[in-house]
Amino acid sequence: MAKYQQLSKVNCALFLFFMASAEVDMLSHVSSSSVTQSVGIIINEPSSSSIGTPRVFTSLSPGGTREWIPSCSEELKPIVGMNFKDPEEGLSFYKAYATASGFTSRKITTTRRKKTGVMAFQYVVCNKEGFKASRKPVVEAVEDKSDKARSTRRRMLTRVGCAQMCMKNINGSYVVTYFKEEHNHPLYTPGCAKFHKHGRKMSILHKKIIIDNSKVNIGPVKSFRIMKELTGSYDNVGASKQDFKKFQRDLKALIEGSDAQMFINNFQNKKLLWSAFFYDYELDEEDQLCRAFWADPICRKNYALFGDMVSFDTTFSTNRYNMIFGPFTGVDHHKKCITFAAALISNEDIVSFEWVFKTFVKAMGGNEPLCLITDEDPAMKVAFPKVFRSTEHRFCMWHIMKKMPDKVCRDLPPDSDFLQKICKAVWSEEIEPSEFEERWAKVISEFKLENHDWLLQIYEKREMWIPAYFRDLFLCGIMRTTSRSESENNFYTKFTNPHLTLVEFYMRFESALDAQRHTQGENDNSSKHKHPECKTRSAIEKFASEVYTTTVFYEFQDEVESTLFSCICLCKSFERQGIPSRHMVWVWKAKHIQKIPDAYVLNRWSIMACKKPIFDLEGNELEQCVQDVDRKRLLNDLWSEIHSCVSLAQGNELTLSALVDNLRSLRLDLESQSSIVDGLSGSVSSKAQDIELLIGASVPSEILIKPPKVSKNKGTGVHVQGSGSDKRLKSDKEKAIEQSQKKKRLCKGCKKLGYHDIRNCPEKQK
Repeated sequence: MAKYQQLSKVNCALFLFFMASAEVDMLSHVSSSSVTQSVGIIINEPSSSSIGTPRVFTSLSPGGTREWIPSCSEELKPIVGMNFKDPEEGLSFYKAYATASGFTSRKITTTRRKKTGVMAFQYVVCNKEGFKASRKPVVEAVEDKSDKARSTRRRMLTRVGCAQMCMKNINGSYVVTYFKEEHNHPLYTPGCAKFHKHGRKMSILHKKIIIDNSKVNIGPVKSFRIMKELTGSYDNVGASKQDFKKFQRDLKALIEGSDAQMFINNFQNKKLLWSAFFYDYELDEEDQLCRAFWADPICRKNYALFGDMVSFDTTFSTNRYNMIFGPFTGVDHHKKCITFAAALISNEDIVSFEWVFKTFVKAMGGNEPLCLITDEDPAMKVAFPKVFRSTEHRFCMWHIMKKMPDKVCRDLPPDSDFLQKICKAVWSEEIEPSEFEERWAKVISEFKLENHDWLLQIYEKREMWIPAYFRDLFLCGIMRTTSRSESENNFYTKFTNPHLTLVEFYMRFESALDAQRHTQGENDNSSKHKHPECKTRSAIEKFASEVYTTTVFYEFQDEVESTLFSCICLCKSFERQGIPSRHMVWVWKAKHIQKIPDAYVLNRWSIMACKKPIFDLEGNELEQCVQDVDRKRLLNDLWSEIHSCVSLAQGNELTLSALVDNLRSLRLDLESQSSIVDGLSGSVSSKAQDIELLIGASVPSEILIKPPKVSKNKGTGVHVQGSGSDKRLKSDKEKAIEQSQKKKRLCKGCKKLGYHDIRNCPEKQK
C-alpha cells in the first residue's frame, strides 16, 4: 500500500479497483536473503531503504566488466533443473522474478522439432539481451530536389547483451537447462518503475476513458492529461502517454479490414434488440460497402411527429473513406434540430441519391414530407422527382448565401454594404414576388452587377429558394433561420473528424444523438415545470403559455404584443410557421374569444407533442430505445454506482479505507472467477476483448462486406493517390487569406512592395 499513499482520497478507491496489483504483489516478496554467488569479486553496495526496492549487489567479472546481481527470495529465483508443465508457466515464473528483481523480461527464439512441430526450446531473457543490428549513419548526405539533407530517425540503444534463461522439452515437461543471473546494466529502482514496460499497465479504466473521450473528439494525449488530473499526479496514472496513443492505434488496427462488416453487424444487432430499428445497405461489384442508411425507433417516431419539413445536408466530412454523410434533419416542438435518419454514400451521383431518397421513404412507412430542403447539387435535383410525388423541393438559403462573399464581394470595394442590402431583400417573408424582384433589381443596379454570371444563375432559380415565392408553404422555421444548417454542421463537427473508421463514426453518431435527445428532454422539463411570464392581461396569451412550448410561446407573445399596434391584413404567417399571427389574435380579441381555437393549435408546437404513441406499419411501437436494458446501460449504471460510493466515502478516512479493502476483495474474486472461466474455455483475456467490450462490437470471423473505397467527391479535401491531383482546389477566400499572411517584398519590375516578383508582376503582364 505504500506505493499508493500519495493518491488523493477521492481517487484512491477507483484507482485500486481498476489497476492490476500483480506487480505490487511481486514486490512484496522481495527479501534480504542470501546473496547469489557469482564468478568474480562481490562489491558491497547498500540497497535503498524504500519499501519494495529490489536489493542489488554488484560484482566484477573475470574480464573486469561490472555486473549487477539482483537479490531476491529463493522461491522466486530460477535454478537449473527446475521443471515447468508448459512454456507459459516458465514465462510467467521468469516474469515474476524479473519484476521482483528490477528488470523486464521478454521471450525470444522458440525452436520446434521438424517432424512433430512440438516446441523443443524456449528462451526468455532480460529485455536488454542481444544487440541491435548495424544501421546506417544518422544523417545521409543525399541531395533531393529541395537541396536538403535527408535525415533518418534517431533511436536510443536498449539492447546491451544481458541475462537469459533456456527451457528444454524433456519428456513433455520443460526443464531449465541454462540460467544467467548477472546483468551488465543497472536495474530499475522504484522511481523508474513507472517508465518501463512492466511498471505500466493499461487497465480497463484507461481504455474506457480513451474511448469515451474520443466520442467527443478528445484525443489520447488529452485523455492522458485528464487521467493525470483524476488520479492526482503522473505517478498515479499507471500508464504513459505513449501507452494511451498506442491503444488508440490498436483500436484502429483491430477494426482495419473488418470495418464495414462490423459496421453492418452493429445494425443487425440493433435490429435484434429493437424490432423497429431500420437499416439498409448496398455493395459494389467488388463487395465493398458503397451505401448505408439507418434510423432507430426514436428517429422514426420523431419523423412521425415533426416530419412535415425535412432538411437533407451532405456537407459533412466524417470518415477516412471520404464517404458522404447525409443526415435527414427536422425541427422539433422546441424549434431545435432533430435527426430523422442518416445515410453514408460513396459517390454523389444520381443513382446514390435516388437510393437514399427511396430508402428514406421506405423507412418512414411511405410517408413523404411536405417539403424537402437540399443544397444545389445537380445530381440531387435529378434524383428528387424520380422518388417524391407530393413533396416540394427547395434549396437551402444558407448554402446559397454563404457563397455570396466569395462569389460577389471579392469584386466589390472592401467597405461595400452590398451584403446588408441584398440580405434585406432576400430574407423578407412578408413581401410578394413582384416586390422582391423590384428590390433585387435595385440592389443589382446600384452596384452595377447586372452581368454577374453567378448572380444571374441564382436569380434564375429564385423560385427554389426565395421565401417570397412560397409564402403558402409550411416551413416551420427551418428555412427562415439562417443558422439551421450551420448549427447542424457545427453540431456534428464536435463529435466527428475526417479520420474515423466507420465503427468509430457510428459510436460518435450515437453520442451526438444522445446529446440532441438530452437537450430535448431538458427543454421538455422546462416547458412542463416552468411557466413563462405573460406581458398582457389577455386570456389568449395565458392559454398559450399553458399549451405551447416555451420557445414557441415567446414567438406567439411577440404577436400578441403587436396586436396593440397592428390592424387586420394578410401576412400568411400561420401558413408558414404554424403559429397564430398578430392579425389573427387581433380578430379573436375583437370577438372576445378567450382561447386559441383548436384548429389553430398545432400538436407539433405543444408541450405534449411527444406523448402521442406512434406505431410503424409492422405494428411496432416507436418508443424510446432506452426502455430496453442492454449491456451498455448496465455498464453505465456500474460506473455511476462506483462514483457514488467514492463520493459518499471521501469525507471519512476509515470509511474510505474500508471501501478500498472491499473493492480490492471484490476485484480479486472477479479475477479468480475470470481465470477459472478462461481456463475451462481455453481463452485468455486480451486487449482485443477489452476493445470489443468498450465499443460494443466484435471482430467478425468471416468478412463478407469489405471496407469502402476512398472516394473522391467535391469538397472532401482528400484525393486518392494516382488520381492525377495531389492537392485540393482552394477557394478564392482561402487564397486571399494565405496571400495576406505572406510578407510583402520589393518587385524589381514595378519597384513596388507587393505579393509578387518580376516573374509574375502585373505590370509585366500588361
